Amino acid sequence: MNRHGNRQMDRRVFLRVAGCAAGVAFWPGWASGRRLVLLETGGDELISRIEWIPYDAGTRGPNEQAQQRCAVRITTNHGAQGWADFSIWAAPEQATALLIRDALVGQAPGDHDNLWRDLYESGVTLETLGAVDVALWDLRGRMAGKPVHALLGAKREKVRTYLSTGHNFGEPGSYAQYATECKEAGVGGIKIQPYVEWGAGRNGMADAGFPDKDMAAYRAVREAVGADYPCMADNYGTYTLDEALRVGRLLDELGFAWYESPMPETEAWSDRYVNLARELRTPICGPEMHPGSFEARVAWMERGACDVARIGVHHGGFSACLQLARACESAGVRLDLHNVSPDAYGDLQLIATTSETVIGWREIHSLSQSQRVVPGRTTPEPAFDGEGYLAIPTTPGMGVELDWPYIFRHRTG
Repeated sequence: MNRHGNRQMDRRVFLRVAGCAAGVAFWPGWASGRRLVLLETGGDELISRIEWIPYDAGTRGPNEQAQQRCAVRITTNHGAQGWADFSIWAAPEQATALLIRDALVGQAPGDHDNLWRDLYESGVTLETLGAVDVALWDLRGRMAGKPVHALLGAKREKVRTYLSTGHNFGEPGSYAQYATECKEAGVGGIKIQPYVEWGAGRNGMADAGFPDKDMAAYRAVREAVGADYPCMADNYGTYTLDEALRVGRLLDELGFAWYESPMPETEAWSDRYVNLARELRTPICGPEMHPGSFEARVAWMERGACDVARIGVHHGGFSACLQLARACESAGVRLDLHNVSPDAYGDLQLIATTSETVIGWREIHSLSQSQRVVPGRTTPEPAFDGEGYLAIPTTPGMGVELDWPYIFRHRTG
């Protein structure tokens, strides 16, 4: 029996912690030829301007297409600024930009919570809301001359790391070799992402996985790294319940730290997640692919469908992650943040405000310990130290400085 499977949570506690919110749909798309949206007004120590700047990120996707990102910059009439750098999917349509303008300009940055809730309940897409929210937090930190975590009460200065293999990494021996390299490099743990048919899990397809091959990889990794090295499993949502139970019982034997997204993560499957959590000792992690924000994850926690919640800034911003972290803390449920660089800084700010019993890990991008600088930024990506930890940034705001000359030179709208 999963020790968290029967936990019942008082809904009023969650509503106090997480708040009431309307459902929000994902962003439908973005055309790179649209113009920069520049919205400006005056004010007295108030938000006065919002800029959306889509730009060429200087990288190539799987089909060699140019990848884009979107910077958003919020300015007060006294010249204070805060910003965020997100995926291109955060770039808003003109109507959404106007809606955000109407909600923000002329308002005090300190009224951030109400501004966030107004945008959330108005139906702004989660990715766009996330970019605005991170920029507002960055602005508040920079105005105070403090990192965001200092505004909320910092509890720690570093966090343990883990590294994911990527799906379809190779034969089981390849997974085992990579896990060994992670252990020898000092990385704190390894997440095994086994064999998938791309898109199947996100489209709610069960019986599209490869449980026998997956179990061979899990066994090979555990044998290679030993009984004490933390290992996680991430299936991508393609098992049936029977398959998930069969693989999960092996993970119980192997002592895995969590079992992530084994089945489709639609509402229709939530009851099967409750059954899975009750049958297994290995904590169930999710939902990752659910299109909702923090309130959808709170509902899964209430039902006992997960033991480790999962969210990122693209599901409504730093505020959504903070709300879920506080709910997890109240309920005794752990939280994992699923973004990897170049979106690590907001996660690190949140992690600093929690204890290790709430957020024990931060996923990293690669085994490299070099200070890589992403085009469009002057701040290098966080690198883990010799003990497998990431340091929490201590500079004002979110801790990210953008290369504005690069961004404006390479703008695509």
